[in-house]
Amino acid sequence: MLDTFEKLILKVLQRDGRASTQALSDAVGLSPSPCWRRVKRLEEDGYITRYAAILDGKKLGLHALAHVQVSLVSHDVSSIKTFHDFVSQNEQVLECASITGDFDYVMKVAATDPEALEDFIMRNLLGLGVVRTTTTTFILRQMKVSGALPVDM
Repeated sequence: MLDTFEKLILKVLQRDGRASTQALSDAVGLSPSPCWRRVKRLEEDGYITRYAAILDGKKLGLHALAHVQVSLVSHDVSSIKTFHDFVSQNEQVLECASITGDFDYVMKVAATDPEALEDFIMRNLLGLGVVRTTTTTFILRQMKVSGALPVDM
């Protein structure tokens, strides 16, 4: 179980992963050394899995975001491995989750424009030979993009 200080540390680091040990210790009410030790323990115990910069997709020319639901032709080991390998190696796939319902997976995909998204689906995704069908929903506007997990639940 996490104590109050560790929960505060996680909340602050989710907002600012570059917070210095001094800024972090000031924010949570600990001196720097114990704060640093707790951060290291949170990293070692796997609560903190990595640090990343959050980029502005539009400035990078990515003007099309979509959720793509995917149904596989077969659920044999080879088909699933082919799909998982594709997802893990493709930078356009921002997220992917196996889901319940009529589809097997839902992916969040980034592209420069709708035509590039179509090319991604037609050539790359359907070209794998393991995808039966897809349904694409364009994201018109993102009201909240956080990535931060609730720590107090």
